[in-house]
Amino acid sequence: MTGDAAAGETVFADTCTVCHGPDAGGLEGLGKGLHSNEFVDGKTDDELVAFMKVGRSADDPLNTTGVAMLPKGGNDALTDQDLYDVVAYLRALD
Repeated sequence: MTGDAAAGETVFADTCTVCHGPDAGGLEGLGKGLHSNEFVDGKTDDELVAFMKVGRSADDPLNTTGVAMLPKGGNDALTDQDLYDVVAYLRALD
């Protein structure tokens, strides 16, 4: 499955900006900046979608913010296509 960056920008704006900021630059004490992000860059599209589906708990040893990332950013209505669109948007940031 492939994503559409323009559609992903809309999904990102509606769901992800609360923690990652309107420009995906991150917000102190919440979500990481996603520009040139090693985690994002080191994963395939499928791996990123799988990650977004489950999120990361605050007590996960790999969580460096101490803030939970909710599955699908807390928006259960997001489809797999929505998530692939977000990944395409993130790829376009770099």
